[in-house]
Amino acid sequence: MDTPIHEKIEDLNRRIQELAGRQSAISSQLLQLNDELEALKLTANTGAPVTQKPVAQEKIETVPPPPPRVTTKSSSSFEEFIGKDVASKVGILVTIIGIFIGAKYAIEHNMVSPVVRVINGYIAGIVLVTIAIRLKKKYEAYSSVLMGGGLAVLYFITYTAYSFYHLLPQSVAFALMLVFTAGTVYAALLYNRVIIAHLAQIGAYAIPFLLSDNSGRYAIFFGYVAIINTGILIVSLRKCWKSLFYSAFILTWFIYGFWYVTSFQYHLHQYIAWTYLVVFFLIFYVTFLAYKIVKKEQYGLNDVFVLLSNAFIFYGIGYNLLSHESAVANYAGVFTIINAAIHLTVSQGIKKLQLADRSLYYLLLGLVIVFCSIAIPVQFDGNWVTLLWTAEAVLVFLIGRMRRAGSYEKLGAGLIILSFLSMVQDWFTYSQAHPFLNIVFATGLLAAAAQGIIIYYNRSKSYQSTLTPDSLYLGFYNYFLPGIFLVTAYVVFSMEISGYFKKLDLPVPVNDDWKYGILSSFSGPEEFIVRLLYSMVFCIGVMMANQRLGRSRLLGAFTLTGIGMMMLILVTLALGVLNELTHTYYQKGGGSFGALEFYLRYIVIVTTVLLFYKGQQTLNEFVREPVIKKAWTLTIYGVALAFISAEYLCWTSFSGVGKQYKLGMSIVWGIYALMLIVLGIQKKQKHLRLAAIALFLITLIKLFFYDLAGSSTITKTVSFISLGVLLLVVSFLYNKYKEVLFGEGEGREVN
Repeated sequence: MDTPIHEKIEDLNRRIQELAGRQSAISSQLLQLNDELEALKLTANTGAPVTQKPVAQEKIETVPPPPPRVTTKSSSSFEEFIGKDVASKVGILVTIIGIFIGAKYAIEHNMVSPVVRVINGYIAGIVLVTIAIRLKKKYEAYSSVLMGGGLAVLYFITYTAYSFYHLLPQSVAFALMLVFTAGTVYAALLYNRVIIAHLAQIGAYAIPFLLSDNSGRYAIFFGYVAIINTGILIVSLRKCWKSLFYSAFILTWFIYGFWYVTSFQYHLHQYIAWTYLVVFFLIFYVTFLAYKIVKKEQYGLNDVFVLLSNAFIFYGIGYNLLSHESAVANYAGVFTIINAAIHLTVSQGIKKLQLADRSLYYLLLGLVIVFCSIAIPVQFDGNWVTLLWTAEAVLVFLIGRMRRAGSYEKLGAGLIILSFLSMVQDWFTYSQAHPFLNIVFATGLLAAAAQGIIIYYNRSKSYQSTLTPDSLYLGFYNYFLPGIFLVTAYVVFSMEISGYFKKLDLPVPVNDDWKYGILSSFSGPEEFIVRLLYSMVFCIGVMMANQRLGRSRLLGAFTLTGIGMMMLILVTLALGVLNELTHTYYQKGGGSFGALEFYLRYIVIVTTVLLFYKGQQTLNEFVREPVIKKAWTLTIYGVALAFISAEYLCWTSFSGVGKQYKLGMSIVWGIYALMLIVLGIQKKQKHLRLAAIALFLITLIKLFFYDLAGSSTITKTVSFISLGVLLLVVSFLYNKYKEVLFGEGEGREVN
């Protein structure tokens, strides 16, 4: 029996060894799979390549070495960015600063003569440029930084030699700086870096200012700018560096406009002004067209801005130049038509020769319509201009929708803007003779009706637009036009209300509140309150219309924002004005409106309640964000506290309590804060409780630093005890409901 037993023992030992070997192999596979999994995760996050390793087979007895450590792309890229890019730019900047600091020290201590200083500056710049040239082949990015720094040193050392030391005549300094600017342009092309081109551009524009001797030779100056612009814009077009075009456009018109406003004299500079106005306009117009025609570039919003700005700057300054001479002032309409003819000629040429896409053609055609429309008020005047443009806008839009011609819709958008701007001009220049019975009011009503017709047909499913959904013009009709309609409808009646009060010629209070700030634009407290009431009623009407017809979430957000602004005005200004009107009524029996000056305060309260009621409906229907809902709730409670405080101040001022009303107000605020705590606990609304705590804090600060100044001991005692009791009650409530507030209940708080 010993033999079978020994055999079994040996067999079990052998099987145990086999299982142990398999376990080692499995452990090896698990370790390797785990390492590969971690490497793949790292690759997914960083994009770094990972070499796949074969999985260990079952019979492998030894554990393979772990895979090599993966170097993340992000860390190497960041290190490369710092080492190769940032370090070089910071280094050249620090070097230049060091050169100037050393030069400054040498100058202050008279260590070197001016000639030596200038020579050393030129040597430093030349050394940097030479090193840049030597390093360009192997280290191009680094070399470009040295090149830009060296040219900057040469440029400004020339300016220093001319301006501070007078070692160079103006002509030589100008020539040298022009050479360095040309060298910078060449370097920009050589290195293919737009940043160097911008450095040359800044230097080119700065030369006349740095070397100016105030001689007033503006023709030479603007001729130089025109030449520089031509070269820069050629480079911009060749390399497709659009930022050069934009910066040249802004800098040139800024320089010309600044000169026109500050130094222009018509009899001395009229020919210079006209010549370079035309030259600059054509340079930028041709460059703009070259980008679209030669480069086949699609225009975007930036290009629309540049084209319109260039056209209207040219027209605006030209129109102003014509106004200086009465003999040619009557030709302003002809000048306007000439502008239209320029754009019409270009647009027709583009269309016939098919030089660019039709979008550019329609944009230029829109400019033609704009200038033709402008020609009407330029030669004539009157409210009929607004009516004419409004009627034209409706007609063009309806033709576009009914005939499915998108170009007419685009033209209609421009005409709507023109009619609105004309109406705004009527508002500013009109003096009401008979409120609600005048041409401006009638024009405003007709314009609002026309805008409403366009909005109706734009929303109609029977007349769909052919414009693409992301079209700028369709966005105008969907969003911007309703805004214009609301502004028109609001201002039309608001102006007549203002005109009514101005016609009454009521006495204006002489206190500081009416001398300064927003109140100074009103005839008196009555007009201010009535205009505020009108705004609140208008907002209620807009919310009702939106709930029944518009169903616009954007309009709902707009009205809620309007409510917030009106409540801010109500709390900060209107409640004080209402108290003033009430005091006037009780002291003098009222002003021009008698008892209405007293009842206005309660009309405002009722209107505010209705406004919040419709606002709550709008909030429930269009707003989903919890933060906005919390802010809305706090606004309601805040306005309610303001009304309570205003009523308290109003009636305590008649009771003869003197300064004691300050302490009473603190107690009122404390009670109100306690109420908010209770509501916050009941409704599980944390924001109400936090607001109550903030109100308690404000009340305590007010009590210590304002209420108790000069108060008697009894008053202080009552105040401290009252607020102390309120705070103890608050503490008790928090302790009693701590499980609800901070336990599981807090997680179920109502938003």
